[in-house]
Amino acid sequence: MNIRLFKNTRVIHKWVGLLIAIFILVLSISGFLLMHPEEFGIGKAQISGKYLPAKYFQVHSAQRRIQSLATTSQFLYAGTDIGVYRSEDEGETWLQINQGLFNQHINSLVIAESETIYAGTDNGVFKSEDGGDTWSEWFDEAAGLTHTKINDLALHPENPDILFAATDGGIFQSIDAGDSWDNVSTGQSIQTIIFSNSTPDILYGVGKEGALRSQNGGKDWNSVWENTLPASTILVSLNTDPEFLYSGSPNGLHKSFNNGRNWANDSTFKNAPVSAIFVNPSNLSQLYVGSGEHLYSSSDGGDSWMNISSFTQKINGGSGTSIEITITQITSLSDKSLYVGTTSGLYFSNDAGENWENIDLSGAVNQLSPDEMKMDVVKLVTEIHTGRFFGSYFYMLVDLATIGIVFLTISGILIAYFRASVKKRKKLVEDLATDQVIKLTETTDELSNESREIHDMIEHITEHIEKCRLVYMDQEKKEIEEIGRHLNTLDKKMHRLMENLGELEKN
Repeated sequence: MNIRLFKNTRVIHKWVGLLIAIFILVLSISGFLLMHPEEFGIGKAQISGKYLPAKYFQVHSAQRRIQSLATTSQFLYAGTDIGVYRSEDEGETWLQINQGLFNQHINSLVIAESETIYAGTDNGVFKSEDGGDTWSEWFDEAAGLTHTKINDLALHPENPDILFAATDGGIFQSIDAGDSWDNVSTGQSIQTIIFSNSTPDILYGVGKEGALRSQNGGKDWNSVWENTLPASTILVSLNTDPEFLYSGSPNGLHKSFNNGRNWANDSTFKNAPVSAIFVNPSNLSQLYVGSGEHLYSSSDGGDSWMNISSFTQKINGGSGTSIEITITQITSLSDKSLYVGTTSGLYFSNDAGENWENIDLSGAVNQLSPDEMKMDVVKLVTEIHTGRFFGSYFYMLVDLATIGIVFLTISGILIAYFRASVKKRKKLVEDLATDQVIKLTETTDELSNESREIHDMIEHITEHIEKCRLVYMDQEKKEIEEIGRHLNTLDKKMHRLMENLGELEKN
């Protein structure tokens, strides 16, 4: 690895690690706070809306598709694709009540006692305990709702703490007013879930893949009517003995007058989609059915039907030009009143369908000031923890963090390899240097010894030369031979010394 590349990698490694550390720190702290809200005093705390992004309190213009209608003795609620609306005067005026609704795509509304309302959305279940003024609780994956797109909700008729949710991942049940949820039926998508009006222990769930029934309060579920009823999205139960059932599907209206043992297709709606069914609670023989943009009524339990042409004329504006709308919801507050929700708005009649008015919800805005708008701190922490607070940028941050972790792993391995390589080379250099020192020392010692021997030899030669001057002539021959022998030895040692010096110079 290039040393410059190594330095750059270390710098990038450091900053990426710091960013990921901040990212993990935010997740860890927010997760810890969510696990211990009471200990940290945030369980009931709220934060003013002026410190929060406007997206939590403002709704952009939308089509106002009516997706759910719910009534009490005093109020009428409409769930739309942009939140919840409430009327206290039978639909004359409306107020948008979205404070705390972080997902405003309302698929279902159910009302319990003490002004408790549950709203099923594309992102879990919201709960209000003050008639919708504020939505103080929110149940999603953390509460056990592993499938958070709620298609429908059903509240136990005798126990308001028991709640069922229909999702694309099956049926979920809560026995503690929504605080926790269990998946009681998996395997198929459920669009509608209802309690039997004749027996509260019986529940039905229907969807495009078939129908399910539980006869023990939702504990066990079994497939029913597989060969007698087409896949349906709507089911209505009547409090009769035996139980009357009406089912709507893309292929028509289906009726059973013996608890579902036999089903008959209504010829009026043959091959016509049925998107809404309503039974007058004070007169079970009075039925209303929505089929596309057409509204039908029956006063004899569905034996005969009348097309309420005034409704079609109203939505077409009397011009004869048809607009594409579908009836989605039908309800009433009295024997004469009718409220019909469609994919393009809400319509009202106070004379059993003779005349109709279009209810304009566009002016029903949340009129609270930022100081009056509040959000639970637990919900704010949840928004931060899940990334919804940061919007779409959070998902980009997650992607970058993932790439960063991969980069940290690879760069960490490279840095470790580089360090090991440098350490190995350093050790090799140290070993080579040690070997050179040892060889040099040995060579020096050898040279030192040989030098000493040469020095002694020279002294010995000198001694013999001196003797030559002192001894007799007859002894000169012996001394000269001795000198020659020493000179020969000296010559050999000098050659060896020169060879060692040459090797030393090479090393």
